[in-house]
Amino acid sequence: MSTPGASIPIGVYRGRGCGIAAIGVYEKFIGRDVQKVVDFMAEEPASWAQFENGTLTGTTDVSVWQDVLGQRQLALAVPACCGASAGSGGTTWAGEADGVNDAHWQALGNNLIALGLGGALLRIGREFNGDWYPWQVAEGGQQSYIAGYRHVVTVLRGLPGAAFRFCWNPTLGVGNLTKNGAESCYPGDGYVDEIGVDLYDWTQKNSTGAEIYPGSAANTTTAQQQQVLDIMLTQWDSLRGWYSFALSHGKALSFPEWGLVLWSTGSRYLGGGDNAVFVRAMADFICGCSLIGWHAMWEDPWGAGVCDPDTEPGRPIPAPMSRAAFLEAFGS
Repeated sequence: MSTPGASIPIGVYRGRGCGIAAIGVYEKFIGRDVQKVVDFMAEEPASWAQFENGTLTGTTDVSVWQDVLGQRQLALAVPACCGASAGSGGTTWAGEADGVNDAHWQALGNNLIALGLGGALLRIGREFNGDWYPWQVAEGGQQSYIAGYRHVVTVLRGLPGAAFRFCWNPTLGVGNLTKNGAESCYPGDGYVDEIGVDLYDWTQKNSTGAEIYPGSAANTTTAQQQQVLDIMLTQWDSLRGWYSFALSHGKALSFPEWGLVLWSTGSRYLGGGDNAVFVRAMADFICGCSLIGWHAMWEDPWGAGVCDPDTEPGRPIPAPMSRAAFLEAFGS
């Protein structure tokens, strides 16, 4: 018997350059094939050669996916504004617009095409409205970002044999910008194939400015989980807000990364633990969207998702309730 979300395209991330065998194991876990394989290029490649080769981690690059994906599509997160770590002093979105990195973008694109990955879905400069990546967009930098993003898309589309798709990919919430800041970064319908939003079950602040989650998975209550969820659904640049935005542009809404927070950040724990409330709500939201692209729950192989056993060495927090809720919604 099919689950409610069994007909909705699904993807998975199982580690940078994890290989097709790991994808097959996950497909057995959910009882169906995935349509997307999520992977990430190094955010700050050590050289332009690493960027052009599509380095994922260490000596592993995108060639790990050559001739093995079958009907699956590679959903590749690609850094932007590279340069500082590649010895050129760093670049900006304005520099991207001026074409200072064109030769490197062309080399990367041609490499992907030569590997049979010319139809990959590219998440260029993902989560640009956050403050944690070198390509972040600060308030007032929207026009430079738009010009740079458009230029990169144009360069890649212009390569012989290119059939790339482009996922414009903010993170949930206002982030590093003010209200309407992320929306004002939209590069235009002609440069976007789908809109992707990343979100995790991070704590939110209540009306007094205090963190809702208590800093302990064991002490987190269902009421607190619901309170955080309500903020995710209704805050500025919320789930509902981004869905309305996507509909207004006739673009499918996707969730390239969504998941639990089962790990600590430094010495602090900022998540909601084994949160079936969040998983069920995401399932309801995804299944209720009339224009949905695909989604991928975060399944980092060190036990950050639901597919690894709770007895897996290194798993920070068991997630039996979330696992059951996920399979009930999206398994087959």
